[in-house]
Amino acid sequence: MKPQFRILSIDGGGIRGILPCTILAFIEKQLGYPLSQVFDLIAGTSAGGIITMGLSAPNNDGQNAYAADDLRELFVKNGSKIFSKRQEDLISRLASITKITDMIFQKPYDERDFEMLLTDYFGKSKLSDGLTSTLVTSYEIQKGKPFYFSSRLARNDKAEDFSMKEVCRSTSAAPVYFEPSVVKFTEASNLALVDGGVFANNPSILAYSEAKELWKIRTGKGFEPVVRPDDDDLPFFMLSIGTGFCLKTIPLIEAKEWRAVNWGKFLTDIFMRSVTESTDFTMAHLLPSYVDGSFRYKRLNISIPEENSKMDDVSEENLEKLCEISDDYVKKNEKELLKICDILS
Repeated sequence: MKPQFRILSIDGGGIRGILPCTILAFIEKQLGYPLSQVFDLIAGTSAGGIITMGLSAPNNDGQNAYAADDLRELFVKNGSKIFSKRQEDLISRLASITKITDMIFQKPYDERDFEMLLTDYFGKSKLSDGLTSTLVTSYEIQKGKPFYFSSRLARNDKAEDFSMKEVCRSTSAAPVYFEPSVVKFTEASNLALVDGGVFANNPSILAYSEAKELWKIRTGKGFEPVVRPDDDDLPFFMLSIGTGFCLKTIPLIEAKEWRAVNWGKFLTDIFMRSVTESTDFTMAHLLPSYVDGSFRYKRLNISIPEENSKMDDVSEENLEKLCEISDDYVKKNEKELLKICDILS
């Protein structure tokens, strides 16, 4: 059964955005037309938010500015501009001299090169200019609640119509890695935004909710935000793509000796992975397969070695390895990816 509404959801993961870009490039080449013409809604967090904006960005002729392959190159060729160099103060310099490398002593990365890169890629394009509907996550630290960049809202409210480069900067302002993004919302107020990954590194459920809003507008039907049995009949298909995972475990004998700093490093991984996995579990129930076995929800995520899992490792060796891992995944899973292409065609 062919879906009437197609959704793409892309996780956050820093430089590991190379992985979903590789998968999407394969799909795009197989279908033969831009993904903005394939998906009715594209949603993303952090690196996934940058990819979301890239896939929907127009050029001067109103056509797609970038293919998925171009966005892979954004990460591969410009990783050192995204994660350029960390800012310094007295504490971070002392930590460096004494060879203390714990992140708690480090200042965020200098975001100036990153912001210039976003300007080069997105120019003056606005959220409402996107070639398909988009949803990108962020978190407002002054109000202590999530903030969503929605093209649906942007088309109806100038205050919501942020520039694409602002959206990218805000959704990827990961705590510890970058300073918060400050953007003007109204004449009297600014937003202080950080990475949407603090609450939704896998934005699939949020994408599902936005899709229902868009479907309501398209069909003229109202809905209550309650999961009901007839939700099984929604003609949606969602492709959710992660930025790679590695299973980190702790032997109990080691955990007994750990201090707060040890747990702090590990808990970040636990929180991000557990939220991502619980979202996957929930989506499998919200969009179960049809009776004939064809699926309405598909999650793709690549297993990666721990040494290649750092979000800010932009060394040439790591970039090459991430490209190799993702290329190998596409080759080994070509049959499954072609099934997805068949659904989307």
